Amino acid sequence: MEGWLQGLLEGVNALLWSQWAALGAFITVDPCREAVVDPEALLVATCAFGGQEARIFDESLDWTIANHGLLKPWRLKRIARAFGPEVTRTLGALLEYAAAETGRDLFPGVREEARGVLAEVTVKELFPRESGMYGEGGKMPDEIFLAWKLLRGKPRIRRHSGTPDPANPANLMLRLRDYYGAGARADVVTYLLTAGGGSSHGIAEKVKYRQGMVYDVLEGLVSAGMAQKRGGRGHAYYWIDRERVAASLGLGKRLPVFLAWGDVFAAFYAVYADREENRVAYADEFLCAERMRDLSRRVIPLLRGAGEPLSHLPAADPRRLKGGEHRDALVAFLEGAMRVLRRYAPG
Repeated sequence: MEGWLQGLLEGVNALLWSQWAALGAFITVDPCREAVVDPEALLVATCAFGGQEARIFDESLDWTIANHGLLKPWRLKRIARAFGPEVTRTLGALLEYAAAETGRDLFPGVREEARGVLAEVTVKELFPRESGMYGEGGKMPDEIFLAWKLLRGKPRIRRHSGTPDPANPANLMLRLRDYYGAGARADVVTYLLTAGGGSSHGIAEKVKYRQGMVYDVLEGLVSAGMAQKRGGRGHAYYWIDRERVAASLGLGKRLPVFLAWGDVFAAFYAVYADREENRVAYADEFLCAERMRDLSRRVIPLLRGAGEPLSHLPAADPRRLKGGEHRDALVAFLEGAMRVLRRYAPG
């Protein structure tokens, strides 16, 4: 594996660890405090990258078994779709195992949608480091994961996971969910508090809800005198008095930064997955440059749009690049994005 890609995966791994620590997983790294943790995006991202390390995958499963009531099924489905069938399948298997462990029919809609991708995927080893261990005469794979065409041993569930610390600013989204209850209101208010204002469409894109649902929440906040708006239907811009609302909710003056973690992790996964699926092309300098050029068109806007800290990251003008310069430019951009993210979620 190329050094830059290995470095990218190590950075993603550190982000995952720090966020799971904030949510109460039984791990010893410093928890994220400076950026809002998105639990659904974190679980989906762990399904995407957790194959690199069995422990983080199993700790996320342990946490899900203990805290499944904190997760929103609709957001799990919506976020997973952006990652594609391989990740959706892995998410389905994880949730199936959690359901079996609890003896409850957890996330039936998410698992049903995930089963729809099984025809698109082939049997594979979940953890590449276990390559070849499940052949004839080898280790016995776990039956639940095998039903999802994934080869792995029995998960190590220690049942040591705790619950999210409400005093940690990174858990603002979950704290507001506890305050506002089910629905989109908590996540919309989280965005308004930490990222500022926006249109119903723009906010829906960031918090991963249907626009109509977000619009209804925003109009309800305006009617209640909690939010303000300018402009008419379809073009309105909404915002709140962040200091006043934070005080009314008993929050501190220093609020965490909002990052659309689903988009951040989806961008990094797009780079990693393309490299894995097109190894022959990446071995050729010309074809590699073409693939990296095409990836840039998707990945750079996705990361720049994921939150204010990433919005001003410099990127080379692709019209002025030739050949391998496309590769170098994208690598430089990804490394810059990771440096920014590590300031808000150190691992």
